[in-house]
Formats: sequence, C-alpha cells, structure tokens
Amino acid sequence: MADREQELRDVRRDAVNELIDQIAGTVLTHLSGMAARCSNDPTVRRKIDQVVFQVRRESAEASSKMADKNGEPPLEQEV
Repeated sequence: MADREQELRDVRRDAVNELIDQIAGTVLTHLSGMAARCSNDPTVRRKIDQVVFQVRRESAEASSKMADKNGEPPLEQEV
C-alpha cells in the first residue's frame, strides 16, 4: 500500500512540475516580446531587453535558492 501511495505522489509531482514548466515558459515568452510591444525605438528596445534579461537572471537565482532551501536536486540530476 505504501508503494502505491508513493507512486501516486510521484505522478502528481510530475504533473505539477510539468505545469510549472509550462507556466514559466509562457512568462518567459511574453517577457521576451515586451520590448517590441513597448517601442519602435531601437535604443528604448535595447534598454527594455536589458531589464528583462536582468529580471530573468534575478528570478532564476531566486528560484535556485528556493529549490536549494527545499532540498530539490539540481536540474542535472533530475530524470
């Protein structure tokens, strides 16, 4: 019985992880197109792209810290 319960938890975790990946992908796609939506001026677009890159880097660092704090394995170790 315990094996079955663990299997169900693993399936749910896989589904949640997939959903998180889809949500993150959607957010990143929309962030990447932000500069084009905001301005036709190349200088303004570059500045927006720089800020988007910075926000993406900061988000990735924060996510990594949260994963480490919660004992998540590095991405290289996930199956």
